[in-house]
Amino acid sequence: MRFLAILLISNSHLDHLYPIPFLATGGAIGNALFFMLSGYGLAVSRQKENRPFFQWYKRRILRIYPSLILVVIIFDLFLGGTWKYWTLQDYVTAFIWPIHAWFIAALMVFYIIFFGIMKLKNHQAFLAGIFILFIPYFYFYFTHVDLSHYTIEGPGYFKWIFYLQIMLLGGYLAYHSQKIKYKNHASIIYLTGALLLYLVFGKSFVNGHHAEYQFVIHLLTFAIVCFTFAVARSTFVLEKIMGNQKRSYVVGLISGLTLEIYLLQYQVYSNVIVTSLLFPINIIIFWIIVVFPAFIIFRISDFIRSFLTPNINRKISFL
Repeated sequence: MRFLAILLISNSHLDHLYPIPFLATGGAIGNALFFMLSGYGLAVSRQKENRPFFQWYKRRILRIYPSLILVVIIFDLFLGGTWKYWTLQDYVTAFIWPIHAWFIAALMVFYIIFFGIMKLKNHQAFLAGIFILFIPYFYFYFTHVDLSHYTIEGPGYFKWIFYLQIMLLGGYLAYHSQKIKYKNHASIIYLTGALLLYLVFGKSFVNGHHAEYQFVIHLLTFAIVCFTFAVARSTFVLEKIMGNQKRSYVVGLISGLTLEIYLLQYQVYSNVIVTSLLFPINIIIFWIIVVFPAFIIFRISDFIRSFLTPNINRKISFL
């Protein structure tokens, strides 16, 4: 699922590489899968290790910030020459918070809220949090969101409410994952149906039709995440994909580099080497190029983590 998430997230930024820009879709679904898996992984980990907040939060920082700092130093300060004109505020924004990558800024806030809910030691609190967040969601939806066109996935903090809900869904599923099972082919049918509705409604909203109902996209995303979770547990996925050594290696490699690929993708898909190629060669080359530096950044970041915390368990979660 994490492999699928980074494919969809990166694909949504490649509209200039496709002959039909609409093919560069799925970013919101990819983001939702990522946030759900983050919540799921954190809740599962919490059941095994009960760490105090600052130690727990430090581990989250050590997973994210070394890679972030390396990318900013190499591509912004050194290659981009931003050190010539950046102000103190620019450095704070780039290295600390709110970060140009919005999902990192959101995660660092979500972690604090998520930890507070985990401390309640009541898995129903995750579900309660999801429903409570619908109050600010629809309040801001009807009072602050521009409903004349598709905006709920645009810049701004509104979408944070939704992705926090999705992250809480992941925490809830960590305790109730057995309730979501792959049922013959029904799960695939439901997932396909939800995806088709998502594409139809999404296309309509993007074109400016009935944009006042664009919240439907987020509601459908809840269903898509749950159905994807069920399909991911199917025999086909577990045996034919993850049970195959070569396929599982590729999936594990790409999914393990989710953060680094996200941070580096702009540097690759905007490069003339990629943009000068014809479709679909440009898409293929993009993925070939982006994986290598992402792996290098991850290995250097891992070394930095080992240096900063020499006694820490080296099995640090990618989430």
